[in-house]
Amino acid sequence: MVYVTSQIIQNAHEDGIWRVCWIPQTNVIVTGSVDETIKVWNDSTLEPITTLKGHQLGIVSLAKNQSGTELCSTSLDSQIKVWDLSDNPPKLKSEIDVDPVEAWAITYQNDGKHLLSTTQSGNINIWDLETGKKENTIENEGKFAMSIAISPDGKYIATGSEHGALYLFNNETGKLVHTFSNHSMAIRAVCFSPDSKYVVSGSDDKKINIYEVEHGNIVTTLYGHTSWVLCLDFSPDGVHIASGSSDKRIKIWDINSKECIHTFDSHTEQVWGVAYNKDGSKLVSVSDDKSVAIHTTTDS
Repeated sequence: MVYVTSQIIQNAHEDGIWRVCWIPQTNVIVTGSVDETIKVWNDSTLEPITTLKGHQLGIVSLAKNQSGTELCSTSLDSQIKVWDLSDNPPKLKSEIDVDPVEAWAITYQNDGKHLLSTTQSGNINIWDLETGKKENTIENEGKFAMSIAISPDGKYIATGSEHGALYLFNNETGKLVHTFSNHSMAIRAVCFSPDSKYVVSGSDDKKINIYEVEHGNIVTTLYGHTSWVLCLDFSPDGVHIASGSSDKRIKIWDINSKECIHTFDSHTEQVWGVAYNKDGSKLVSVSDDKSVAIHTTTDS
């Protein structure tokens, strides 16, 4: 496979870009920035479609539902906003006021009707998006939960904490299943493999760990970044992992060989977000350098 950076939009936002989602159902890419705005882009041309405004501070997390019809955003302004992506252009659907740092990293429940959010205390809040009310809280000892992911099969929730522990919960019961203590610093990124067999964590300790979910075993550690690992995404075929780092680089890792097979040097500042498209043929990345880049994978 040959990896090529096919397009870069410089100054896509007025400040650093912290989050990105690729939404294949509507052929758009969504970016969230410190400049308080969310932008929607055509995923083939990177032409801007619209700018979603309303947050009063920087965007810290974005999450899409499985059908690609809805997006949630959280901000330093302690608000969750729900956006209707089925409208053209997308429109604000509802908003939820939350206490400070009660909704940091977010992900949709598989039912599409609830949102999970991490908190400063390490707990997970469950929000009913219809009523806007907090429906439940999964209690957890520990510090600030900085990242969250739900397994595609809906069985597990993973959160990464400020002090380096990765927690795995049973999604149905809310009970803690495994605690992984293999990182020495904050875990800013976590994701599951498409088949839900593996969970992956990226940390400020520069390491990426891969764990086998069912038995709670560490499979391998990927070394190569020279600074904090800030974001991760699994390719749809489950063969590759993309990672972005404070070292300004994006790395592509092969799961079978457990090696880095390509490094992109497309950004001039730390890389906060990466996301694959539906078939894994393209990867989008966003950075503190205010740019959005598309990387294409083609047969050699």
